[in-house]
Amino acid sequence: MDLGINDRIALVTGASKNIGRAIAKALAKEGARLVLVSRSGESLRDVAAELGGQPGRHLCVDLDMQLPDSAQRLKARLTGDFSNPEIIVHNLGGSLGVTDPFAPAEEWSRVWHFNVGIGHELNRLFIPAMVSRKWGRIVHLSTLSTQTYDGHPPYVSAKCALDGYVKGMSRFLSRDNVIINALAPGLIGLEGRYFKRLEKENPEQLEQYFDHHLPIRRMGEADEMAVIAAFLCSEHAAFMPGSIVRADGGGR
Repeated sequence: MDLGINDRIALVTGASKNIGRAIAKALAKEGARLVLVSRSGESLRDVAAELGGQPGRHLCVDLDMQLPDSAQRLKARLTGDFSNPEIIVHNLGGSLGVTDPFAPAEEWSRVWHFNVGIGHELNRLFIPAMVSRKWGRIVHLSTLSTQTYDGHPPYVSAKCALDGYVKGMSRFLSRDNVIINALAPGLIGLEGRYFKRLEKENPEQLEQYFDHHLPIRRMGEADEMAVIAAFLCSEHAAFMPGSIVRADGGGR
């Protein structure tokens, strides 16, 4: 299937590893030109080498998006063909170590900004050009936890806010063929994460988790998330505004 995104400019945050890296590779395979954003410049250059293509086809931007005015800093570094991305994949997210339900509001706010605020600031800068062109695709990474509410409350509430953000923004953008969606992965087997370690250190406990929570009885792969994200970035997602697409192995 031709996704219709050949030579489209696609910006991916958190692109140096895991799901972000896999999404960047999937988009490049479809002919997109990538703006790769991450804190690790060296890792980004490794990703760019994997993507291939002529020199200058892809752009690496090493930038910590948690810094003040990071969205404006990023925009200032995009010139020429890369100035106005047509596709944005927001792959930042996490609890930032804020696990206490009674953490101060400032800590909750920091988690919200990481999961929702940074993405909104980028959207605010880049979506107007998409509206003018009558074409754009935005994909935010959500989580199964917005359905199960299993996880640290600051993180879960931030992702629930993200889903609401996507739904609300889609009402304003879809009329101009700017399609904003979210991909909500379930348990993905990422190296160094708790469940991946459990697979090696205590497989019986992992099997018990599968018994109660994951009927498919395996963890998902980053590449499986990437092909779904690529579809959401494509011409074929034109009638899917505001969709929260679950890819969670039937998790509960």
